[in-house]
Amino acid sequence: MLHWPQFFSIAPVIPFLLLVACPAEQLDTAQPAERPEFVRNCTVSVTRAGSGASVMAIAGSFNEWQPSTMTSTDGAWSIELGELRPGVYPFKYVVDSEWEDPPPSVLTAWDNGIENRALTVGDCDVPELELLEAASDGADGLHATFRFTSAADEAQLNTTDVLTTIGGLAIDDLPSGAVVSVDTDAVTGHIRVDASGLPSGKWTVRVDVLDTEGRAPESGNGFAPIWLGEHDVEDAYNRGLLYFVFNDRFRDAGGTFPAIPGTEFDGTNYLGGDLVGAKQAMDDGWFDDLGVSSIWLSPVPDNPNSAFGGSGGYNYTGYHGYWPIQARAVDEHWGTDEISGEQALKDFVDTAHEHGIRVLLDVPLNHVHEEHEYVTQHPEWFGAAPCPCTTDAGECNWDTNPLFCWFTDYLPDLNYRDPDIVTASIDDTLWWIETFDIDGLRVDAAKHMDHVILRSLALTLQSRYGAAEHGDFYLVGETFTGPGGQQLINDYIAPYELDGQFDFPLLNPIRDGIGREQGFRALASEVAASESVYGEAIHDMSVFLGNHDVGRYATEIAGCPNYQLFGGCPDLMAEGGDTEPTSAQWEIINKLATSFAFVATQPGPPLLYYGDEIGLAGAGDPDNRRLMDWTRSRAQDILLERYQQLGQLRASNTALQQGERVELWVDDDLYVYARGTDSGDVAIVALYIGDSPRTQTMALYGNALVADGTLTNALPSDRTADVADSQLTITLNPWEYAVFVPGE
Repeated sequence: MLHWPQFFSIAPVIPFLLLVACPAEQLDTAQPAERPEFVRNCTVSVTRAGSGASVMAIAGSFNEWQPSTMTSTDGAWSIELGELRPGVYPFKYVVDSEWEDPPPSVLTAWDNGIENRALTVGDCDVPELELLEAASDGADGLHATFRFTSAADEAQLNTTDVLTTIGGLAIDDLPSGAVVSVDTDAVTGHIRVDASGLPSGKWTVRVDVLDTEGRAPESGNGFAPIWLGEHDVEDAYNRGLLYFVFNDRFRDAGGTFPAIPGTEFDGTNYLGGDLVGAKQAMDDGWFDDLGVSSIWLSPVPDNPNSAFGGSGGYNYTGYHGYWPIQARAVDEHWGTDEISGEQALKDFVDTAHEHGIRVLLDVPLNHVHEEHEYVTQHPEWFGAAPCPCTTDAGECNWDTNPLFCWFTDYLPDLNYRDPDIVTASIDDTLWWIETFDIDGLRVDAAKHMDHVILRSLALTLQSRYGAAEHGDFYLVGETFTGPGGQQLINDYIAPYELDGQFDFPLLNPIRDGIGREQGFRALASEVAASESVYGEAIHDMSVFLGNHDVGRYATEIAGCPNYQLFGGCPDLMAEGGDTEPTSAQWEIINKLATSFAFVATQPGPPLLYYGDEIGLAGAGDPDNRRLMDWTRSRAQDILLERYQQLGQLRASNTALQQGERVELWVDDDLYVYARGTDSGDVAIVALYIGDSPRTQTMALYGNALVADGTLTNALPSDRTADVADSQLTITLNPWEYAVFVPGE
């Protein structure tokens, strides 16, 4: 996943020593001063590997788009462009007199309505710092190596003033028993950090450096994300659940921010949830008990303190976080009276890392709010709104003009065909990642942005952090679509773009097949379509039962209309106190748990939207964003236990985390498939929604093959299954699901 395509390079040149006349008797004793091994060169050279061309030229904004012939040497084409000011230069290669279209796997920049390759020229008058490698030692130790490249004036690394932190802690503040060494070499520019005796968790190494002239590196300071112990794993996001914390609606730690006037309903305003409360839930073991390995936080940037018109003609505040007004500021609402929003975010992330949990920030890159600082500073980045995305028909709506429609008139759309916006957005995103030690991003509204921003973001992250082993920086996108929409989703998936997306085409088939009891055939067909289109990327796609944009599944099962907003749908699962569940509650429990059994056993990271684990009620947005209920009924506890069992199983079963999927049986009421690895790990998932007990025999094949004998249920139950002559026989009761695994 982390590979940086080298299509061009800016070659450094080691400068010659300046020779001066001196008396002959001094020549034998004079010693040349040491000079840095790596020095930035102000002369820009471009090199491209051979392409079988007879003639190669280059044309771009640096030469007014007049092709300049390149020189072929040892199978490579090169040219010296001279000194260029720092910035991004669109360019193209001209191959045998044909202007080349840039491949999708390279950095690009738009110019005059045309997409081109991008040549990024740095500032040779300041130094640079690069991560060469970083990894754990497989136990309690780590190492990281950075390389400092001097500015053109050859000022060396100031080795006496290197500030190193590990896991956000100064060396003297590390846990007792930690041993750290920091070795620096001014000539080679290498900075090597070694540490041992550290607990399991994330221990990001940061180095702050200056050269001897007091200048910091152009790209900022060094950042090497490293995980230790049991959490130092590949594909970490597949190891357990991905939990969506909606910041304002999850848990309130007691902040007393003034109410924002102008809204008609509580559901359209802030309700008090904050990241201090979310951290308290983590301290209480809420996420650990659910088998959570990663958490998606709703957007945290500062939002306006006023209400604006929205869907249904009602006024809304920015409680959801998707209306940023500052590029680099955390909203105060995510803290409390005593703890700032910024500190609350840092504390939450640090605590998550101690639990081995990755944290993803939700980044709304498509637009900003009209009060955003960029709207005033750079009005040319936005232009006039061509049309609202909410247009019902015609050439401008969510689907007919996704790139250029505006969500609404107070949310200016960023036009990423301006390279300056691409640069600013990426710089801002890196600030969030490195300031708060973030592990991944959920990219909002992927289909509404030009590929140039998503690809530039991915390639930049790979270049900056790719040398860190098991860094596993996860980019997951949101492209809202329905059944059959796999290809639209897949258009944004590549080693040089998004790692994965949420598998929206499966959402309705799950709800229809199980919740509405329409059977498994349509769901199985949609699963096959996902496998066919996504290929290996299916292990990075996230399956889910609901999110903040669709009505709650529990409320849909209960039959309350999706349009019944603002508390009109009763919260059935919260009723009854300690009494046994009613028939209506059992229906919700069975259907939600069976559906989540499907989600938790799919290849990619299984998403759990906060509150679904207790059957929280809610019609369409914003009613589906009610406050989490922390005083649970007996029915909610039963459902929660089912979710915990499934989450813990996902977090502990190698076949469910890594295995390829093999379908064994599907009909209206019964769905059976296996997940198996090449090393022999197998888990067989059986979901049954019939109304009477059923026994079924089926053939085993592929990665589902297991030895003859008895399989046990990996979930708490006495249910077993029998295998004889590669035939599996199972018996299930109505609304029973099981995950069969070979015995000890």
